[in-house]
Amino acid sequence: MTEEFVHSTLALSPVSATAAGYHAHQGVALDERLDDVSPSGMEARRRHFRDWLSRFSRIDEQSLDAQARADLDLMRNLCEASLFELDTEQNWKNNPTLYVELLGTALFTPYSVEYAPAEERWKHLIARLEAAPAFLEAARASLAQSNPVWTQTALEENDGNLELIEKEFPAKVPETLRARYQAAAARAAGAMRAFNAHLKALPDAGAEGWRLGREKYARKFELTFRGLATPEALLKEAEEAMTDLRRHMFKVALPLHSKYYPTHRDPVDLNLIVGEVLDKIAQKQSKPETYFRDAQRTLDEAREFLRANADRIVALPPNDNLKIIETPAFMRGIYAVGGFNPAPPLQPELGAFYWLTPIPADWPRERVQSKLREYNYYGLRLLTIHEAVPGHWLQFEYAAQVEPAPRRLLRSLFGDGAYIEGWAVYATDLMVREGYLNRDPELELTHSKQLLRAIANAILDIRLHTMGMSGEEAMELMTKRTFQEKEEAVAKLRRAKLSSCQLPTYFAGFRAWKRLREAAEKQAGAQFRPGDFHRRALLAGALPVPAVAALLGVSLEQGAAAEKGAAQQR
Repeated sequence: MTEEFVHSTLALSPVSATAAGYHAHQGVALDERLDDVSPSGMEARRRHFRDWLSRFSRIDEQSLDAQARADLDLMRNLCEASLFELDTEQNWKNNPTLYVELLGTALFTPYSVEYAPAEERWKHLIARLEAAPAFLEAARASLAQSNPVWTQTALEENDGNLELIEKEFPAKVPETLRARYQAAAARAAGAMRAFNAHLKALPDAGAEGWRLGREKYARKFELTFRGLATPEALLKEAEEAMTDLRRHMFKVALPLHSKYYPTHRDPVDLNLIVGEVLDKIAQKQSKPETYFRDAQRTLDEAREFLRANADRIVALPPNDNLKIIETPAFMRGIYAVGGFNPAPPLQPELGAFYWLTPIPADWPRERVQSKLREYNYYGLRLLTIHEAVPGHWLQFEYAAQVEPAPRRLLRSLFGDGAYIEGWAVYATDLMVREGYLNRDPELELTHSKQLLRAIANAILDIRLHTMGMSGEEAMELMTKRTFQEKEEAVAKLRRAKLSSCQLPTYFAGFRAWKRLREAAEKQAGAQFRPGDFHRRALLAGALPVPAVAALLGVSLEQGAAAEKGAAQQR
């Protein structure tokens, strides 16, 4: 049943199916198709998820073992979340970036992932270009309105798609397919420009149209976190954690401040002391022309540290299939800094991508400096750890070892967001705690700043979507309370307006992983082995952390009680 669910769900989205390594369904060549975004296509999706929920309701859960129950919960949750999106949130009616990013992914995957011989993949890409005008026409018919943020982002990302088909692709098309490509690209480019014109004429949902609202947000939050927290509880915890972490940063910054500014006689002001030290640290940075090379060096450095400390963190997986590439232009609205694109679960040998968003050549010096200050000598290393080793890349490589295959596909393709993002934050914290860069206090302070950013993500998302937080208040939180550079804060505010319930996954997931580790360590006592614990938790796949605890036989209640006692002692 799991296998049928995964394959039939993938078949609803040929674009996602190609990215997952699933190329044909019941005789249909998925690699040549685009998703059906027409009204009949949307209705087919509704029917699919409703039918599966009906089937799941007839299962005797008591007859299942713990692993099967975890799979059932994951599938049921995906159905409920998908129906919420189709019937309540309705991005397909309001958010044009949905269509622009889908089309960009449809073209970029056969171009960049070598799942078949090059000429065959070019045929797939051309077939999708030929389908693009009808796809965009259906998108135009579905879109009822938008808001300025979503519209502007869609326009920019659609320009990225045009750059792909008019500048990036043409010189690389095989000679035998060039004429067909040129004809398809010309029609597709015309449809993309017409789509841009249509976006500019869409009814305006208003400058506040991106806010989800308290009632919808509460339901989406429930579907995203499944009992891990409520918005109110997570907000309270995040604001308390921000206060505690700022105090810690002040303690770390004081001796560094005395070193850097020995003649200063400043008042004992947390923001001033920490801010001045971070300002000094930010001056250790890459140049725009060395940014990518420096990121590659940080990746090699992280791998070596992990090899030397596998018993305290986790062993590297056997595959070495990771490449650093530029973030595709059509994804830079949501991935302004970088991101991770895992290897196709059905073809893991094809490799994974660590996306690093380049610094545009036409940026003014102020914007360039703002980004390089945020992703300085330490910030770039922490980004690489989060996205690659031992963060997202390592986690997905362990997930690729889950057996049997249907379970592996389910947990890799439709895994829990808080588990995934929480691991990346937790793994970064592990690297720093275990002595990466020889316990450099400048790294400690920069890492604390990034943890502060994860906390701020949760506060921003909840307050922006449910409590009317203004853009000015959001910028104040990021630039003053959490020491973010202006370029980083502007990009994060835009991201918060483009999505909802994703930004809290970093903090909520990090806390869940820490509690899982504390509970397991308390339970095992002197027999606890961190590297083995992390290996077993990663081999469970991306399930909600409470489900992982159940599979490992760990009681989270004990861990929560132990953590509370430790906090009181501190």
